[in-house]
Amino acid sequence: MTNAFRTHLIHALPWAALALACVVIFALGWSDVLRFDRPVIASGAWWQLFSAHLAHLSWPHLWMNLAALVLTAYVSAQSHSLGHFFTVWILLLLGTGAGLYWFAPDLIRYVGLSGALHGALIVYISDSPFYDRRIRALVVMVVLAKVGWEQSLWFDDMANADSIGGRTEGRAHLYGALTGVLIVAMTYCWSQMIRLKKQVEKTKQIRHRRPENTPD
Repeated sequence: MTNAFRTHLIHALPWAALALACVVIFALGWSDVLRFDRPVIASGAWWQLFSAHLAHLSWPHLWMNLAALVLTAYVSAQSHSLGHFFTVWILLLLGTGAGLYWFAPDLIRYVGLSGALHGALIVYISDSPFYDRRIRALVVMVVLAKVGWEQSLWFDDMANADSIGGRTEGRAHLYGALTGVLIVAMTYCWSQMIRLKKQVEKTKQIRHRRPENTPD
């Protein structure tokens, strides 16, 4: 097994595991148990804030989201660790679920990965090594423009109802995208702090090596 193949395999495994989890959950009929259900969450089933995103309405709904998941995996950097993957996705799932719970009080039930996927695309395209800065910025702007349009009066949330089995919840896309933007901002701030720390340490080392002036 070559190093390149091993790198590709390691990079693909967590993405494949996420896709497989979605398929298994729907195939076994667990969507009704794992879905976002406001009264159930209020009674203590907070884990539905995470699990709801792995459940789906129908096979077309699932395949559509899996196609977007493959696209996101394709543009992501292979240098990201497994810890990075889990951290990003836990934040995306929680941010989307919590956003729906706290800021969409009229929403009773919800399923689907699309909300978190909007945020994931923003996160992974932002530092993708395969595209220059202008392309990455354009993709982020397109995602945000789409999300903004979905919050407008012109958006028909029932346009895909016949194909996916229910209405499109644009607010899930909004909270997922906002979580993605927040993750990107936090990552940038953290990298700048590390960079500044290294510069300070380097300056201290240079000063320490500089010979002190001695009197004649």
